[in-house]
Amino acid sequence: MVQKPNPAMYFEIPVTDMTRAMAFYEKVFGFDFQLEQIHHNQMALMHFDLNGSGISGALAMGEIYKPSLHGTLIYLHAESIDSTLTSAQLAGAKVLFPKTKAGEYAYVAEIEDSEGNRIGLIEPLP
Repeated sequence: MVQKPNPAMYFEIPVTDMTRAMAFYEKVFGFDFQLEQIHHNQMALMHFDLNGSGISGALAMGEIYKPSLHGTLIYLHAESIDSTLTSAQLAGAKVLFPKTKAGEYAYVAEIEDSEGNRIGLIEPLP
């Protein structure tokens, strides 16, 4: 069987206050951003290794972007869910789903970010 590439390539997290959202994601996840104006939308592109196996993404602000607790849920990698949850709460996040073991593969949790989005956290088990 031929291994297909990962179908997920890029994500956008809707925001209403780019400065606040960038500060939140920098504090909680250590992300660096590059601000761009794309199709009348303000985008804060996250710097990821484009040659790596993961996907890239951005914070996105514009008329079509509406933060929500409903809809597609993305999970961001956490070296330690415990420390990420602590950092997130200190940055103003609400814990929506506490740290829980997901089978034999990972721990997961969910938070509400600074903009009102449901964001998943995943810490793979060794």
